[in-house]
Amino acid sequence: MKSGLNVDYINPFIEAVVNTFKTMCSVDVQRERIFLKGDGEERYGVTGIIGLGGEASGAVVLNFPEEVAIKSVSSFVGEVYDAINSDVVDGVGELTNIIAGDAKNRLLQKGYSFDIGLPKIVVGRNYVTAQSSSIACIVIQFACSLGKFALEVSLKKN
Repeated sequence: MKSGLNVDYINPFIEAVVNTFKTMCSVDVQRERIFLKGDGEERYGVTGIIGLGGEASGAVVLNFPEEVAIKSVSSFVGEVYDAINSDVVDGVGELTNIIAGDAKNRLLQKGYSFDIGLPKIVVGRNYVTAQSSSIACIVIQFACSLGKFALEVSLKKN
């Protein structure tokens, strides 16, 4: 049975994504859908993952199709990339870290205390990210001029 996710945790992550892409990538991001993750969802090419601890434990996962990762990092660092390379991988890690840090500060302002880990990056072709069978996972899909991507938030109160 999956543990419920406190909805108070979700909006700070949405706000952090919108703010990060606006300030760091100079693009406006729109939230498209929010839903509970099931099996066999979207396929991705580059994923940034950060573990969270403190008041709740879990992870934040930033999923990009390969092309959107390349465009996002190109916009972020001001250089044009045409393929996944170490700079793009590092850039996805940094974007993930900035989003998690921004959300952590927003949560702190609401009275929640979290610790964030170091980002881990997964690169591959057409994979699906798995979730814990015991923690509910919320998927937030976003769209912008660079393409579509998703953020997954799965946190369980300690």
